[in-house]
Amino acid sequence: MEAHDDLIGLLTRRQVLVRTSTAALAALVASAVPLAGGARAADLLLDDATLQAFADTILPGRKTTVTDLGNAIDPRAIAGVDTLPGAVEADALALYHHPEVGFDALAPAFLAQLELKALPLGGEFLSLDFDRRVKACLEGLDFSNPTRVLWEAAAAVPFTAFCAAALIRNATSANASGYRVMGLPGTAPNGYRRFSYRRRLSHERTRTGSLP
Repeated sequence: MEAHDDLIGLLTRRQVLVRTSTAALAALVASAVPLAGGARAADLLLDDATLQAFADTILPGRKTTVTDLGNAIDPRAIAGVDTLPGAVEADALALYHHPEVGFDALAPAFLAQLELKALPLGGEFLSLDFDRRVKACLEGLDFSNPTRVLWEAAAAVPFTAFCAAALIRNATSANASGYRVMGLPGTAPNGYRRFSYRRRLSHERTRTGSLP
C-alpha cells in the first residue's frame, strides 16, 4: 500500500481532505470546467462502474453490493483491499451525479483521461487490479500533469461523500458508513445524553458581556 500512501500524499498536499462540504466541492469542480474542453455528459455514456472504481482507489473499502442509501454497486468496482467501508459504500457515485456538484460536466473528459492512463498498464481502468489503478491515478495527479485540477476535482468527490456524508440527511454513525469508520457520532439535535465535560457550566458574566 506504499503507492497508495503516495497517492493520498499528493492529494493532502493540496488540502483535498478539508474540502468536505458540497459548496467547497462545487467550487473545485467549477474551477476544472475549462479543462473539460467543452465536453458534456450527453456526449458520452457515463461509465458509473468506472467512477465507482476510481472512488474506491482514492478511498478503498470492503466488498459490498449496496451503498448507505441503498444504491447498487457494480461488482467489478470495489477491489476489496480494505475490511472497512469506503467511498463507494458512502455513495460517492450519487455525489458525482448530484446537480449541485456539477461533476457531470467534467465526467466525459475525466473518464477519457483515466482510460488513457490505464491502457498502458494493461487495459480499461475497471479491469485493472488495485495496484495498477493506483499507478494510473498517480500519473493523473502528478504535478507535471497540466490537467491535474480535473483529477483533483474527481478525487475530492469520494472524500466529501465519505468524510461529510454529503447526501445523508441528519447523518449519524448508524446511517453513514464514513462517520462510523471515523468514529463520529454525527447529528444530535438534542445533544448526546451520555456526554459530559464533567464540569459545571459557568454562569458568570463580565461587565462587557465577553466570556470570563
